Amino acid sequence: MPKMNLSQLEPGMILADDLTTGEGRMLLPRGAMLTEAHIRTCRVWGIVEADIQGEEEAGNGRFTSFDQIDPGVLEVCKIMAAQRFVLNSASQPVVKEMARLYVLHQARGLSPEQARWMLSACQHDDSVDIFAPSPTTEANISPEAVVRQEMELASLPNIFFQITESLKNPRSSASYVAEVISKDVALSAKLLKLVNTPFYGFSSRIDTLSRAVTVVGTNQLTNLALGVSVIAAFEGVPEEFFTLKEFWLHSVACGIVARLLAGRAGLAGDEKFFVAGLLHDIGRLVMLKNHLKATIEVLRPAKVGRRALVDVERAVWGCTHAEIGGRMLKSWRLTPFLEALVHHHHTPMEASMPAEASVIHVADFIIHGLGIGSSGASLVPELDPRAWKKLGLREADLPDIVRQAERQASDVMTAFFPEDG
Repeated sequence: MPKMNLSQLEPGMILADDLTTGEGRMLLPRGAMLTEAHIRTCRVWGIVEADIQGEEEAGNGRFTSFDQIDPGVLEVCKIMAAQRFVLNSASQPVVKEMARLYVLHQARGLSPEQARWMLSACQHDDSVDIFAPSPTTEANISPEAVVRQEMELASLPNIFFQITESLKNPRSSASYVAEVISKDVALSAKLLKLVNTPFYGFSSRIDTLSRAVTVVGTNQLTNLALGVSVIAAFEGVPEEFFTLKEFWLHSVACGIVARLLAGRAGLAGDEKFFVAGLLHDIGRLVMLKNHLKATIEVLRPAKVGRRALVDVERAVWGCTHAEIGGRMLKSWRLTPFLEALVHHHHTPMEASMPAEASVIHVADFIIHGLGIGSSGASLVPELDPRAWKKLGLREADLPDIVRQAERQASDVMTAFFPEDG
């Protein structure tokens, strides 16, 4: 594990060991992500170096170059990458870098036999592109009607709306927000578990909601509470094309990457971006729950064909899961910020806040590009190069963003789904 001098430390780096003062007082635990404030604290305490996780330290069969991969496995993973990224132009440096990271990610622990089996299980049928999708009995689906039906089912817990009201009230104190959230024991436990993961990197354990609200921030924690409370509302949806755990893994990882991208792009509101990433595909769950036949009629052709799932939705439904999701958030009385980012995560340049919408668009591209979890799409959505440019990032930033997302995703998933941990 490489030691780095204080002058070399940068926000976003991950500690490979506990960060302690000369007297042995722990400031940050292993796995915490450094912020500007943490680096300033190091200067105050006279800390001159820290153990930082590097690519070679991550272990678990992680590859850092193609030379380390079995030639048979490498060949198969390259073919799979070409299939997954077919909607994107290989001439874009960011696409080429993400395809490289996909190969490195997928090759871990694979034997040539396993790799060949994966390739045979992921075949695509080019002929699907020739034919228009079969007409559905629910053509010209109205997003408003879908949302109205979902609202009539009253699927969200009452605590969700209490939290929403507290978030909108400028007079809400930390103690009041903590009191509202504490009414739901399961939600409280998940939030406390979440704020004690390396995702936040606090130096001491946070044992009470009031302390969590104070340290994380009132708006930030209420946004997190809203996101967590939504998850329970969609238990039991059909799992023919993906399991709920796969769906939420994709969503959680997207939220984590969105949070990282926003920080690097200098956009304020980390938790809002995390929640937007967490809920970006909620429209697809609404459709699976209430319009199963119509959803199957887009998921099946998109799974075997070479068409973007969102394009198949437009052709079959006349609308997309993103539009339905945005209207769903509006009906739940969430902020216009979250509504806009969910509604436009495939069309960021059409949003009222294009830079902020670009964060979710790029995060979704990255997580699909790595193949983490699943939301029903077998191909990586097309990246709008204007969105990547809007964030002012470099292709060289991607490996570090990917490493951090992979490390944090398991911690956050364990907090959200403790029964699986």
